[in-house]
Amino acid sequence: MNFYKQAADILDRLGKKEGSIKGLTLGNAEVTDKKRMYAVICETLKHNTTLSLVLQESKLLALEKKLTRSLALLLLHDLLMQNRGIQASDAWPMKQAVMRHKARLKAEFVKAKIKVGAKKDGLIEGEDELLLPRYVRVNLLMKTPQQVIDAFIADGWTFLPEPPSPPAPPPANTFHRDEHLDFMLVFPPKSDLHLHPLYVSGVLILQDKASCFPAAILAPPKNAYVIDGCAAPGNKTSQLAMGMGNGGKIIACDLDLRRLNILKRLTTKAGCTNITALNTSFLTLDTTTPDNSKVSHILLDPSCSGSGIINRLDHLVDAYAEEQEQATILETTTTGGAAERAAAEEKKKERLLSLGEFQVECVSKAMTFPNVRKISYSTCSIYAEENEHVVTTLLKKHWPTWKLTPRAKVLPTWHRRGNPSEVCDIPGLVSTDEDRAKIADCVVRAVPGGPEGDLMNGFFVACFERVGKSSLPGLSPVWKGPSIGGVKRAHEEADEMDDTTTEAATEGSSPAKKKKKNKKKKKKKSTAVEAGDSASAAGGVGGEGDEVEDDEASGDDE
Repeated sequence: MNFYKQAADILDRLGKKEGSIKGLTLGNAEVTDKKRMYAVICETLKHNTTLSLVLQESKLLALEKKLTRSLALLLLHDLLMQNRGIQASDAWPMKQAVMRHKARLKAEFVKAKIKVGAKKDGLIEGEDELLLPRYVRVNLLMKTPQQVIDAFIADGWTFLPEPPSPPAPPPANTFHRDEHLDFMLVFPPKSDLHLHPLYVSGVLILQDKASCFPAAILAPPKNAYVIDGCAAPGNKTSQLAMGMGNGGKIIACDLDLRRLNILKRLTTKAGCTNITALNTSFLTLDTTTPDNSKVSHILLDPSCSGSGIINRLDHLVDAYAEEQEQATILETTTTGGAAERAAAEEKKKERLLSLGEFQVECVSKAMTFPNVRKISYSTCSIYAEENEHVVTTLLKKHWPTWKLTPRAKVLPTWHRRGNPSEVCDIPGLVSTDEDRAKIADCVVRAVPGGPEGDLMNGFFVACFERVGKSSLPGLSPVWKGPSIGGVKRAHEEADEMDDTTTEAATEGSSPAKKKKKNKKKKKKKSTAVEAGDSASAAGGVGGEGDEVEDDEASGDDE
């Protein structure tokens, strides 16, 4: 098959969500020149905004009826953005169809770049600012952060005792420890560590910083019974196992068997021994079985718009599919005007609404497990429809049985919280601006990119906890920012209470036995503090503690 026709077929399949970029290129037995195919697909998707504008303004598809949209985008990319031009015979009719309009297309390309603020290579203005640091999670099941730091120093890297100020990616050949997550190291953008012995052996896990937040916030005790409800490809799952020291039990659910197999491979490589993988939907789990009645903690990172992901191939596909839908609406009308654009925008709103309803369904399901005490909910979305709106909908449905975990136990030193203006009224709980501020203060947001962003992907996390007999169901005061040391102690005390409760439920411990166990825990904890890794070992605040970015095939940066 002609290379461009095969590439167009892959773009069409991506637009229909029939596969991943790597799966349809590098993993496709029918593709002979896999690297070239992967590159042209990725580059066409990256520059889709500019190329689509050229296509629209030149009216190329109307003038050349035999050209499909996907094929035209690929040919435009090579004509306008590659020195070698279109790599096909001059006798090929599709190449001729494009070359007949070469002068017009180049003129429209110049105008399109100005309109979208693009540089000479077609990238949108400021895109180089979106280069994120390379975040690396140290697998505490295998080594301590200090051991890894020493290994990189021995390799010739320079360790920075403090992060750059103002916040920025570290300079070339330097790295530092993350200021919020003690088990995370931060390297310069595009640092390729895939062949490093520590990565190959499972000591290093390449994972975006924001993706570490949910497991760090959930922070299940070592003997907990945990469900990761939307688990694949598994970086959050392995982080849970790390925080639990391979104790307790983790049930990892995912309906996609291919991605679940990636999870099995990655968690095995990471040395996780407390994980059972289930090829099933979280929504179909029976909450009444003896095993599921033991569940105390649930991590949910359900399907979302992916709008916060700025350097992940999947997001390119999502953006392309959405733009193709809108382009189809505009190209099948005579006006291409405001009414059609409004219809496209309405379709986007409907999609967000549908995603939000699914997300509410997932968390509501988690709240039906009889003994679950804590649930983390997260998205890689920037939209309030999937974030604050979902949280307030859940509180309307389930408060006062469930409430938001206060900021003191939800990454208290993280600066960016929820948006109060997106918090809806909740009868009996939220009615004033002060109430909305208190709700927003309990949740975590990360703004994608930089310099105004947080040098990571966009993310949102909320944590719900069941209201006990002695607990207050109302709102906590807005966080005032006490010392980090005080926060650690409060968080650790809460974890010890979790340990005690779980032991009593799963082992029937007598009060005398529990006291002895707590004494042992305190002794171990003080030893860990002396080693400087207590918070990171628990996957919690003050060191803190993971998903998907640039290597879908291996599951890196999940």
